[in-house]
Amino acid sequence: MIKVHPLNVGTITRPMSGFGYGWERTVIDVPVIAWYIEGSDKKILVDTGGGDPLRAPACAAPYKRAPDQTLERALGKIGVTCEDVDIVVLTHLHWDHCGDNDLFPKATMIIQSEELESARSPFPVTARGYNRKMVDEIDYTVVSGDQTIANGVKVIYAPGHSFGFQEVLVENGSRKILIAGDTISFFKNLEQDPPLISGSYVDLNAYYKSLEKMARLNADVILPGHDCCVFEKQFYS
Repeated sequence: MIKVHPLNVGTITRPMSGFGYGWERTVIDVPVIAWYIEGSDKKILVDTGGGDPLRAPACAAPYKRAPDQTLERALGKIGVTCEDVDIVVLTHLHWDHCGDNDLFPKATMIIQSEELESARSPFPVTARGYNRKMVDEIDYTVVSGDQTIANGVKVIYAPGHSFGFQEVLVENGSRKILIAGDTISFFKNLEQDPPLISGSYVDLNAYYKSLEKMARLNADVILPGHDCCVFEKQFYS
């Protein structure tokens, strides 16, 4: 059985409007989340959080991480070390999803080609959202489009929030679990049809096509990118 473990690796403070288009600008605390996939033929981590707040880019603030929220500690709570991880999937390269990439020098780091290209040569308005060290100095394995990366685990190309965003689909027997990440900020976004997009996006046309593609996947569980409610379960299966 494949299990998907949510890992709480920090907290950012942002207006609600950043997570749902048209929502009010009330400021809230939301978790930074990484995901560990257990039970495939490879040990897989999805995203690495924001990393050490002291080396995060200026735009990260307000961002905090408690001592027990380091990625090493979060993995340790489920009996995993950084050295155990075979594959790291980066949904995208915004600073709060790749900040500890350098903890995994032996792992295969999977990114979509369009995501890496756009992060390394960003438009001026998007440039501040990147941790340059994690964008420029990591040895990435580049893929294009949907691809199976391990038994029961696929990356799904889903641009919109960023130019080369990818989700992760876990097929556990007859059940499907989709790590949607920042395509869907909160479970609340799924209450609309089509789901409400994030307040942060680069391409509306691509975003809505990605939502249509997500619907066709017919996942039993869709896991959002910044909802504290994901921690109501220790794992998803």
